[in-house]
Amino acid sequence: MLIDVSKLDEQQRKRILKKLIDKLGLTQAAKMLDVGRSTLYRYVNSDQSIPLEVVKKATEMLAPDELSDAIYGLKVVEVDATTALSVVIKAMKDEKFRNFFVSILYQYLGDYLKSASSTHIVTEEDVKKFEKSFQGKSKETRRLRMRYLRTALIRLSYELSPDGIRDLLAELSEESSNIARHTANSLKLFIKTVVKEKNLQLAQLLYNSFKVPKSKYKYKPQPLSVDTLRKIFNNIDHLGAKAFFLLLAESGLRVGEVYSLKMNQLDLENRIIKVMKESETKRAYISFVHKETKEWLQGVYFPYREEFIRTYEHVVKQIGADVEAWKQKLFPFQLADLRASIKEGMKKVLGKEFRLYDLRSFFASYLIKNGVSPMIVNILQGRAPPAQFQILQNHYFVMSEIELQRIFDEKGPKLLSPK
Repeated sequence: MLIDVSKLDEQQRKRILKKLIDKLGLTQAAKMLDVGRSTLYRYVNSDQSIPLEVVKKATEMLAPDELSDAIYGLKVVEVDATTALSVVIKAMKDEKFRNFFVSILYQYLGDYLKSASSTHIVTEEDVKKFEKSFQGKSKETRRLRMRYLRTALIRLSYELSPDGIRDLLAELSEESSNIARHTANSLKLFIKTVVKEKNLQLAQLLYNSFKVPKSKYKYKPQPLSVDTLRKIFNNIDHLGAKAFFLLLAESGLRVGEVYSLKMNQLDLENRIIKVMKESETKRAYISFVHKETKEWLQGVYFPYREEFIRTYEHVVKQIGADVEAWKQKLFPFQLADLRASIKEGMKKVLGKEFRLYDLRSFFASYLIKNGVSPMIVNILQGRAPPAQFQILQNHYFVMSEIELQRIFDEKGPKLLSPK
């Protein structure tokens, strides 16, 4: 736990030393702090000023809960979701408590809050407000803007974030630069019309985070290897984010497609991901999971997911959300939370971040380098338009799911080693 000891008063510094003495004993504590036994005794039993370097050393020897107890007189206890909601309500009503609560949150969860604060959760009220803004405009203009906005929001799971929008535009540009342009224009208008009124700073961040594609989207993906992705996977702490990253890397599917998967779309017995999503420009066929991934999901991720749902189901009910729909989600977590955890893993391994969309490019290049036909890669990644796919199936290209899965098993990237 990072503590700025210069901001602690003398009483807080003294309590930290007392906590360390309680933990190690006076003699051992003095030895670890590199001070005399009698000197340490005077620090905690007199008005003698305690040097900052001594306090800093002491903080490094205490656990977070011990430090919390010493500095704030608080003990870490088990807290359920109802208690957490009660604290939030208290903060909303009590200004003094709110100031204290927010300062503590930023002290201990600053990095996560920074990530979360760059996300706007879109409500149906927001969408209706946007639609009303077209009063006086032509019906065709309103229809066009609403069509592209709603499609974008569905693919973004109603979460607007810089990374999410950029990934979406990259995916759309892969399908059609025209669709990407219309979508970008609709999102910018929505941010300017709706988000700006709620949060000017966030609106500016979102608005400036992407450009409207004027031609084919030009972006050079980060060069990646299986070894690098495996290291990142091992350095992601959040099990939900770990599973999300694993499926993205091994399936080559779009971020929105994986995040929106329902439990009944994952057939683990046959190791098939049933995307079965069709639009005018693309057909997401099916993808697969490796045997090792199947075992990891069953043995590690699913028990964690079930415990998460049991713990927070009543909270979802309290906030009026559709509990059954939430329980059906393969990933019942906030997308911003998953992204933030994956980014931390990236930074630990590479010292920098790359876009999740790059995993899609990695999958395609990995298969092609291993001798897989680009046509098969396009089918696995849902790039073949429905009409073209139907022609291939009916006249030129006949391939069963079993054959596709065999190619996937033999040629696809694997992050997990066989047991």
